[in-house]
Amino acid sequence: MNPWDLVTWLSSVVLGASAVVIFGFFLRDARSILNREMRDQGEEPESSSASESAAGAARPDPPEDVSR
Repeated sequence: MNPWDLVTWLSSVVLGASAVVIFGFFLRDARSILNREMRDQGEEPESSSASESAAGAARPDPPEDVSR
């Protein structure tokens, strides 16, 4: 086995392991998003103005972009 074969196998193992880790992060986040959506669907708004104010209070502002 030449060195390039070893590098190819090693990089394949690293990429495969990172794909499993990323998929695990996806499943964790998807579960929390689905739970939040199911919880939101179970609530019935009392009135349109009350639901708008409650929705604004329940959802925090998105984080600011500080990469500039």
